[in-house]
Amino acid sequence: MDRYESDLVSQWQADGPQRKGYRQLAEWFNVLLLRREMDRAGLSTLGDEAESKYERLTADGTVAEEVANSLGNDGLPIEQLRDDFVSYGVIRTHLKECLGEEVSFSGGDWEQDTIEIVQNHAVDKIAEAVSSLQSKEQLTAGGDLEIAVTVELECDNCHTRIPIERAMRRGHVCTCTE
Repeated sequence: MDRYESDLVSQWQADGPQRKGYRQLAEWFNVLLLRREMDRAGLSTLGDEAESKYERLTADGTVAEEVANSLGNDGLPIEQLRDDFVSYGVIRTHLKECLGEEVSFSGGDWEQDTIEIVQNHAVDKIAEAVSSLQSKEQLTAGGDLEIAVTVELECDNCHTRIPIERAMRRGHVCTCTE
């Protein structure tokens, strides 16, 4: 972990959409571990090969076991590797308690940054669930799927509902109180 601490901190403290949350950092770190083991075993890690293997390895069901068996047959210590994978809680504890780091929001854009981070996290989690449903053949599509998450705001008085991005551009949700 020591070797990657500066990268971990810089990604956590980055500005705007480049900032990664704890779950994204845990995934990033776990992919690094998997890539290292794949390199040691002489397996290809070009492109997104390690990311793809990690995604399938951590999925539910038979796909994960097939990937685990394949990697194990290729010489990876798969059970040790799974034990070494970290959770987002470990990342959070390491950053805050072990390293004593904090995220400081610069300027007045912390609200927009937070909304973007949460939307990106929602997209990632939905993509994982959709991928799992596709693996289980409970969901099919003719091509690749694009996932979009829209946050909407609704006024309790007049029930106007609009996307948060539009409300922020306009500076209001509705005009019922004006």
